[in-house]
Amino acid sequence: MRRLVFERSKGVRRAQLEERSLLPVSAACVVANAMRERLATLCGSDVDLRLFPPAIPRREAWAAILGDARLYVVRGSASDAAIVLRPCDARALAALLFGETAVGAERELSRIEVEMTRRAVEAISATLAPVCGETRMDEETHGVEAVTYFELHVVQPLQLCIGIALSREPASGAAQSLRAEALRAATMTLSAELPLVPLYAGALAALRPGDVIAARGDATLLRANGAGIGTGRCGVRSRRFAVAFA
Repeated sequence: MRRLVFERSKGVRRAQLEERSLLPVSAACVVANAMRERLATLCGSDVDLRLFPPAIPRREAWAAILGDARLYVVRGSASDAAIVLRPCDARALAALLFGETAVGAERELSRIEVEMTRRAVEAISATLAPVCGETRMDEETHGVEAVTYFELHVVQPLQLCIGIALSREPASGAAQSLRAEALRAATMTLSAELPLVPLYAGALAALRPGDVIAARGDATLLRANGAGIGTGRCGVRSRRFAVAFA
């Protein structure tokens, strides 16, 4: 989504349109907290994790993010996603799973490390439910047209970055329209409120059925299930009390 922003400077500030993600930071925070707990369970130690909030990278930034990274595709009912692990981060995750305290020299992962890493990613993919809906891992390593991106940086016990690329923003899908047929079976309680003249507590306690209380004008507030839905004028129509709306 394009938003109008102003440059940070003194005096006259130039305005420009900037692409910003519609994904709520609160949703990314829920994912980050769940992933921290899942990683702590997998590696058997406390995990300290930092969130880099959702953003819409430029084309050249996408090239740098996805360049030589390993992608794990997650299909979701609300949005597809790709868990992004660059080679250095994949090595760090493998070391974390094997209980190592440092990342080894730059090298290709062994078959065992690749399989362990894949299983770990499959375990943490369920934490994407707040932004993807119901999820499942896909054997394919492509097919996600990414739009929004955020990162989770693990700083303890080892440093690594887990990227989350989403194929859809919350507002990109068209909302379903509500049809009149869906409301035919719905019921609600309607009530009309008239502004009455003030009464002393004693006079209020002395009220009996059939007593009449004066109203201050004929302006009426109509409520549906307690919520105000409009105002009108109170009167009588066909010998029945009624409220007319302008």
